[in-house]
Amino acid sequence: SSPNLVRTGYAAALVAVAVSVSGGVVSSVAADRNLGVFHEVHTRRRLDAAYWLSAGVMPLILAIPTGAAAIGSVFVLSSAHDIAMLGRVVALVPVVVVCGLLMGVGGAGVGVDLPDPYLGATVIASVLPLLAGVIVPLSDCPRWLRAAASLMPLSGVVGVIDTTGGIRPAIGHDLGVALAWALAGLLATRHAVVRVRAGLRRDVI
Repeated sequence: SSPNLVRTGYAAALVAVAVSVSGGVVSSVAADRNLGVFHEVHTRRRLDAAYWLSAGVMPLILAIPTGAAAIGSVFVLSSAHDIAMLGRVVALVPVVVVCGLLMGVGGAGVGVDLPDPYLGATVIASVLPLLAGVIVPLSDCPRWLRAAASLMPLSGVVGVIDTTGGIRPAIGHDLGVALAWALAGLLATRHAVVRVRAGLRRDVI
């Protein structure tokens, strides 16, 4: 009984791409931790941008075809076959991918400083569909939920799927919030390294 199933389908596809990329980054970092690679890289270098980018390569390669199939399926199954709307969704994919990578860095970094390395990915996958407004548009949500959504990437992108206005501010908001997530992850990683060097942690990060 949704008033706009096409919007919901496109929103779900975009958020799924971001969740897939971010979850892949977290899984890659967790695997590197088990091998001792992450420990070696981040105790020797303060910030290794090449490492973080490499952690996102395979998740990106796997997420793009899956996302393309999902977006294409929504277009084929919709009765309107709205080319303009499809174009807007496709144009938003690069933004979604970047947000997914940045969220992955945040989730992985926070996981390094916690006992559960997958906690960041679990939180992202659990709350992002709700706070991005996939099922229920944020305009129909309570004020406190809209405030919480402003702290989550993709709430802006999902909100402009079926409109031609406000795209640039929405993209800027999402990229800014995702960047804040990544910075939080990097700070958490440095905190873990400092604790290791101070002898407060004896496990491999």
